[in-house]
Amino acid sequence: MADLVKDAIVLPWAFVCAQEGMKEQEFRQQILQKFTEHQALDWMFEQVKKQARPDIITKDGEL
Repeated sequence: MADLVKDAIVLPWAFVCAQEGMKEQEFRQQILQKFTEHQALDWMFEQVKKQARPDIITKDGEL
């Protein structure tokens, strides 16, 4: 799961931030902002819940 998020969010922004000459802390802040914008952590938690307890209805109303 972490690889999916890394490929979709972290790697593209790593190139953008490097091109713009951002420092490591600025890069980390940018990544956290993108995680929030894309609700990446929420999505990951929901996916883990679905696999761990498929009988529970998730936040988005799915079984």
